[in-house]
Amino acid sequence: MARQQQEQLNPKQQALRDLEAARASLACHAAQAAQDWSPRALVTRSFARHRSLWIGGAALAGLVLTRLFLSNGSGGGHAPPVNASAKNRGLFALLLGPFLSLGRRTLLNYGSQMFESFLRQKISPNDPDAGTV
Repeated sequence: MARQQQEQLNPKQQALRDLEAARASLACHAAQAAQDWSPRALVTRSFARHRSLWIGGAALAGLVLTRLFLSNGSGGGHAPPVNASAKNRGLFALLLGPFLSLGRRTLLNYGSQMFESFLRQKISPNDPDAGTV
């Protein structure tokens, strides 16, 4: 039935119908291209492919920013006063304290799980649930 209707269309109507179908297809492809080439998608793909470079770059940027913020403003090769180095150590302790506590907690949780599964395997080696925590 659709075939008969297409045959009844004159060439101009058929061309307009094909043009409308092409426009719809182009709109779909343009939306997909905009989604694929958005900055967020580009950064996500780049981070997935080059994870170690991103981590290294972030560490380097953090080091540079830390050096900029901790510089005491005296240019050249002047030695910083004793109080400035003590202040720097205190700032490092403030900055790294939460990260160290988070890492310590994670390490202790992981170690206790490993130790518990090890003990369960040694106490009852034939029990199938011995390895699960």
